[in-house]
Amino acid sequence: MNQVADALLEVRNLSVGFSDAQASPALRGVSFSLRPGEILGIVGETGAGKSLLARAIIDMLPGDGRILDGEILVRGQSVSRMTEAQKRGLRGGEVALIGTNAKSLLDPVVKVGEQIARVLRAHRGIDKAQAWREAIALFEQVGIVNPERRAHAYPHELSGGMAQRVVIAMALIAQPKVLLADDATLGLDATIQLQVLDLLVQKGRELGLAVVLITHDLGMVAAYCDRVGIMKSGELLELESVHSFLTQGPRHPYSRELLEAAKVRPLPMVPDASASAGSRNEQPLLEVTDLVKTFHVDGSSDVVRAVDHVSLTIARGETLALVGESGSGKTTMGQCLVRLLASDAGSIRFDGQETLALSDKAFRSVRRRMQMVFQEPYVALNPRWRVRELVAEPLKLGEVLSRTERDARVMELLDLVGIASAKANAYPHELTAGEQKRVGIARALAVRPDFVIFDEPTTALDIRVRAQIIDLVRDLQKRMGLSALFITHDLNSVRSLAHYVAVMRHGKIVEQGPTEQIFSQPKEAYTRKLLEAELPIEAKEPVPTATLETAEAL
Repeated sequence: MNQVADALLEVRNLSVGFSDAQASPALRGVSFSLRPGEILGIVGETGAGKSLLARAIIDMLPGDGRILDGEILVRGQSVSRMTEAQKRGLRGGEVALIGTNAKSLLDPVVKVGEQIARVLRAHRGIDKAQAWREAIALFEQVGIVNPERRAHAYPHELSGGMAQRVVIAMALIAQPKVLLADDATLGLDATIQLQVLDLLVQKGRELGLAVVLITHDLGMVAAYCDRVGIMKSGELLELESVHSFLTQGPRHPYSRELLEAAKVRPLPMVPDASASAGSRNEQPLLEVTDLVKTFHVDGSSDVVRAVDHVSLTIARGETLALVGESGSGKTTMGQCLVRLLASDAGSIRFDGQETLALSDKAFRSVRRRMQMVFQEPYVALNPRWRVRELVAEPLKLGEVLSRTERDARVMELLDLVGIASAKANAYPHELTAGEQKRVGIARALAVRPDFVIFDEPTTALDIRVRAQIIDLVRDLQKRMGLSALFITHDLNSVRSLAHYVAVMRHGKIVEQGPTEQIFSQPKEAYTRKLLEAELPIEAKEPVPTATLETAEAL
């Protein structure tokens, strides 16, 4: 069968631009087609045009965006030639779009079951009682446990993964033919991400949908997609089967660069394998024993043990990765170490000194040696200060430096983390996410610490930026002899950054040991569950053509 003749979705030489005549088109000459049951992964960095492409397909371009050239066809019908009524039927009917951060896509003041029922009534013309029954049935189809109770919940009462399932259910209501998933699992835990992706792919295959999976995760593409398209600066540079892309290698230099950046580069032991065991027998730089941190639940007598008798050690020059799902207590643990949160019990010894017994004034000298890089740098950076002021602030609290010496030190720090000197006068909102992370690291390094806590330093970053941050942390550790705690749920980064791993669940450390030992021989069922959610970048057998040739009735 002819692939284009069979296509549910065709994009032909699509170019999109905005009113600024001086600017080059945001999308240029993009072409591809998708058949029933086929999954295409679109990969590219922020600003490549991936999300713009998805919105062009449903004719919902932002601002004054418009199609300059080309055509989009859904089941052979040109979108640009549709009436407004037909386009309304297209969106959510023929083509469904699932975005990131599901909770922001749901009405916060309406129960999720009512939201589903409302869409069902609009698309099916059924009565309220039947719509509610079908909403419950949809919840069951997408794997929501206890669907009747969940239907009465508000969006804020659901976990991220549960909210994403509700959004998927809503997308499937009108039985669409094309499903656009725009970073639909961004920010979810690896295990939840896997569940959501399994559900999307299962429903796509069952219903014969054409699925466009927009992502910056090549592991996700390797595991779930039939073909891969690489985008850069509005162009589709390469369109190839995933199997060929991974076994024969990408054709375009940029594609090869992305693939290389995404690969795991195991970190040597510190300073080498033979010396590592000896360094752990010496006095550790950080030693935590039976640390406890509890929180009282508002309006009740319930107590949550966010950190529950945790013990761990970090040697000089060593990185320990603290991994686990959201809510396991990882960030709380890090904040307790630098006393942003007060611990309830236990012991924290830094360089042989017990820190919990120190007064706030006495702890200041210790705090200069223990720094933290926060998960959301934009939130942690004063939006009214320029980069040079943000990096200079810790210097004013530490060494006595003249203004000239301080300015020189700021430029030295920016150079150290790879920020161009021209960015010194920029405000945080003028920086990319990767640059914001680098400024946060520069601030932490300003007072020449011995130990740094990196809270999710690689989460939600583009492939190349993530690799750059990993290389930066590795280089800093080598050059400065830093010890580090690497808090993350990005398992693909752990083997590139950490010598040891501690697995945290419900406030407890359930397993810890050398990185390669944890990855190759995990002892605990929970650790195995986490590792099974890792999506390696390796070729799978291509889906047989017969599987993709779904009946037209679907």
